[in-house]
Parts: sequence; structure tokens; C-alpha cells
Amino acid sequence: MSELNKVDYLKERLENFLHALEEIDPETTELADIDRLISMVDDLEEKMKEI
Repeated sequence: MSELNKVDYLKERLENFLHALEEIDPETTELADIDRLISMVDDLEEKMKEI
């Protein structure tokens, strides 16, 4: 994967994370939802280290 493709991939993943974060309703959020967000951040961090 080229550097440009990697950056585009990270941008897309970050947009997905931000969208998921915006969609969370504080009144109905469960622990599983928060765990999913943390997992997304961890994945982004690992991918950034690869670049």
C-alpha cells in the first residue's frame, strides 16, 4: 500500500470514528459502545505507527 493510500485509509477510519462519536446518545450509551470507540482509537493508533 502506498503512503498516499495509507493516509487516505487513516482519514477514512478517522471519519468513521468521528461519525460514531457524533451518533452516540449519552442517555442510551452502553459499555459496549464505549468499548467499540476505544477499539477504534486503538486501531487508528496502530495504523499510524505503521506509517
